[in-house]
Amino acid sequence: MKIKSKYYIYILIIILFNSCNSQSRMDLAELTLSEDFLTLIPKNERSLFYPDKINPDTGTPAFNTNEVQKYKYKNILFDQPEVGTSQVTFYTYKALEKGGNNQIAGIHFNIEGKNDELFTILKKQYGNPKELSPTPTTPKEGVLYGYNSFIWKENKISIFLGFNYSGLNDKQRIQTTVHILKNDVIDLTSPKRTSVERLTQTLTKK
Repeated sequence: MKIKSKYYIYILIIILFNSCNSQSRMDLAELTLSEDFLTLIPKNERSLFYPDKINPDTGTPAFNTNEVQKYKYKNILFDQPEVGTSQVTFYTYKALEKGGNNQIAGIHFNIEGKNDELFTILKKQYGNPKELSPTPTTPKEGVLYGYNSFIWKENKISIFLGFNYSGLNDKQRIQTTVHILKNDVIDLTSPKRTSVERLTQTLTKK
């Protein structure tokens, strides 16, 4: 009985640890994309981010961090993999201004591996997406290159999910990437185009 009791206590400790670990993370699925970046991210954590004056995906300012263990999407916890890298990015409409409007315009995160669970979550939440690019089928020296991408177009936001195929150490690598962008965000490199239009063009198979 003592052995069983110790076993149950051990299991209970693991459950409690995982629960606390999950609750301490920021859930990106809960963001309304109306938050102020400087309010959302505490001052003592901003040094963990490195900025892009103009992000190549969206044409907007971006703030990136590799400290992905602080984040999750619903029940999917982000962790830095042993091989490769994962990242969380916050997009803003314009460069940050102290005392100004620093509203978040969108988010991005990527996960090592093909995360079908995340795909299922998004389909349950938004329905079936439109496919922008099919899965690559022609390998080069045994490795597939390209991306299989999808879009959900909602009234105020657009959600992109992609499975990016590449090689790492002569082996197949797949990353799952997600962009969630507000539809009114302007690509600052081309003011007549939105960031959603820019990313759609990038991810659509020519």
